[in-house]
Amino acid sequence: MNINPWLKNNPEQYLYLLQLELTTQNLAMFTNIKQVIMQGSSSRAATLARKLAGALLNIDQQFFEPVNLVTTSNFAVYRIGNVLSVSHGMGNVTIDALLHEITKLLYYAGNLNLEYIRVGTSGGIGVEPGTVIITQNAFMPNLAPYYTTYELDQQIDLPTHMDSSLVNRIIAAQPAELEFPILVGNSIAADDFYLGQCRYDGAMTTRKDEKWRTKFFAQLDKLNIKNFEMESSSLAAFCNQASIPATMIAVTLLNRLKGDQVVSSATQLAEFSDRSQQVAINYILSQQS
Repeated sequence: MNINPWLKNNPEQYLYLLQLELTTQNLAMFTNIKQVIMQGSSSRAATLARKLAGALLNIDQQFFEPVNLVTTSNFAVYRIGNVLSVSHGMGNVTIDALLHEITKLLYYAGNLNLEYIRVGTSGGIGVEPGTVIITQNAFMPNLAPYYTTYELDQQIDLPTHMDSSLVNRIIAAQPAELEFPILVGNSIAADDFYLGQCRYDGAMTTRKDEKWRTKFFAQLDKLNIKNFEMESSSLAAFCNQASIPATMIAVTLLNRLKGDQVVSSATQLAEFSDRSQQVAINYILSQQS
């Protein structure tokens, strides 16, 4: 792990965004962590924690309620064995804040060898609903293979490739009898859910017509871009700087080439969401020594 050298000489006593005092007792809750699995909502993070309790610890999920280790409303953090299941909110900005806080916390707790995996949902591009995409590279909406951010008035462009070895290990950990498709491809991290993805069902009208959008979508196949979501570029950029292996596992809820509306039933959507979590669990089980 590469960490800001300033922190080594100026250790913090309190992580504001997590609302967590860095006492010896609190830091002890975060030692010996191997994987951090990130999801948008706190409810999804709690759901994964329950599944991990059953898979890793053989605990009956109906008798288990995971404990949130932080008191903030910004994020949720659950621990099962040597895995953290955390929420990051929606968008590059919120996951970036979470990445800084959780990485500092784990560094102060003595963790130097970590893997970060974002698990979530996405809009497929030329793939059918229910397909799980594991991301190799993240692109910005302008198809630039880097994440653009600013330090005050200074534009910073950071590379957004994911860790190929981690991607390969995740694929290798899946059973042959898996009942849904998995693809390795690239992703676009849009700036927002509606206009940033040129959706026509938002409250405001898009500036591009369907002919222009169709032409744009045609470019994506050449870049092996399989889905839209909103966090992959920030995740990749941060983890490249920190030398933390990372990738994203995201199930598709719709095929954007066929429309903007999610038309699957609530039951189907819940089952789709389970798929990306199951892929992550299969990998975590493969890494238990």
